[in-house]
Amino acid sequence: KDKPIAVESVEIQGIERTRRGILEAALEPLYRASSLDDLRDKCVDANGALNAYDVFESIDIVCDAGASSRPDTASVIVRVEEKKRLNLKGGAFVSQSGEGSMELSAGVNNALGYAEKVDVEIARGHERSSTYTLSWHQPRVRNEDVDVVTRAFQSVTCEKRLSSFDETDRGVSVQVLGGGPATLEYALVLREIADPTRLASRAVRNQLGHSLKSSLSYSIGGDARDRAV
Repeated sequence: KDKPIAVESVEIQGIERTRRGILEAALEPLYRASSLDDLRDKCVDANGALNAYDVFESIDIVCDAGASSRPDTASVIVRVEEKKRLNLKGGAFVSQSGEGSMELSAGVNNALGYAEKVDVEIARGHERSSTYTLSWHQPRVRNEDVDVVTRAFQSVTCEKRLSSFDETDRGVSVQVLGGGPATLEYALVLREIADPTRLASRAVRNQLGHSLKSSLSYSIGGDARDRAV
């Protein structure tokens, strides 16, 4: 276990769309393994890093002895199977206000080979409510445990049942997620309040028209349960 060892080669098999450099960056620490135990631990870490990209259906890392002419060496073979490129989801839901809606989402995984995910989500209510979202999720930026999610969206919320107004939000947001429970997000939103029924209260009428909202939020969460879900 503690016998000195050197990794002479790391072979990657099975990649089709993913850029080879992404895997090489995650597997580079294997070359610094100094013993069998150290190599095992680094293989476990590399497997976790590759799984964090969420673009592989399976990842197998196999260690074997190196060339017979070079004792105390090892070779590593990494076999991956990529997830499918496209995914579609749909469903019907009822909001808290009682409005029914149909939702459809379509996503493209790893199309450019950088483990990126591009999603389009559309939701239409049976009244006037609707939501359109285009998002780009980039996991493990620069091979660090940091994900960045960029969104452009338009949301129309129909509140005529309760408060006789409609709210339309159009904007962009950038969210940064680290390896811990913290999340940092910036959003820039153009908001419009309309009174199509002309029955809104004075407080609502005072807010009619356009306004620009800029926000920076930082959130942190924790799980104190005995067994986290």
